[in-house]
Amino acid sequence: MKKIILGIIFLVITSCTSLPKVYTDYDQNYNRSNYKTYKIEQPEIDASPSQLSLNPILLQRIERAIHTSLEKRGIKESPEPDMVIRYFIGTQREIDRSYDSFGYYRRGYMVNSDVRHRRVDRDVLSIRFHDSITDEVFWYAFSRYNRLSSEQDQVSINSFVESTLEEFSAN
Repeated sequence: MKKIILGIIFLVITSCTSLPKVYTDYDQNYNRSNYKTYKIEQPEIDASPSQLSLNPILLQRIERAIHTSLEKRGIKESPEPDMVIRYFIGTQREIDRSYDSFGYYRRGYMVNSDVRHRRVDRDVLSIRFHDSITDEVFWYAFSRYNRLSSEQDQVSINSFVESTLEEFSAN
C-alpha cells in the first residue's frame, strides 16, 4: 500500500515539473557535426515602448545556458566561429475566457452568464543557429515557457536549452 501511495506522489510531482515543448527544425543541406565553434549574438534592444519590459537579466540567463550546454558538448566559443547563434525572446499577450461551471435552464436553453476574461502573457523563446559563412539558419528551436521566479527562471532556461541541444546533437 505504501508503494502505491509513494508511486502516486511521485507521478504527481514529476508531472508538475515537465519541460516546455520544444519545436525544432533543421536544414538537411548542412552537416551539424562539422560545427565545432560558435559565437553568440545578443538581440538588438532599442528604446521602443514594446521593448521597455524586456528583462535584461533573462537575456543573461539565456546566454549563460547556451554557453554551458555547448561547452558540455565540446563545442567551443571562438572569435572566428563555424556557427553564429542568435536568440529572440518575446511575449504574446492573449485573452483567456473562462466560464463558470454553474449553468441553468431558462425557457428551454442553457444560460451561462459568468464569463471571465483575463490577460495572459505567454513568453516565447527562439534560438537560431546560423552558418557563419552563408548566414543561413541551419537549426531552429522554438518554445513557449511560463514566466517564473528569478531562481526558477535559470533552471527553466537551462532545461529548455539543454533539451534543444539534445535534439541538435541527436540528428
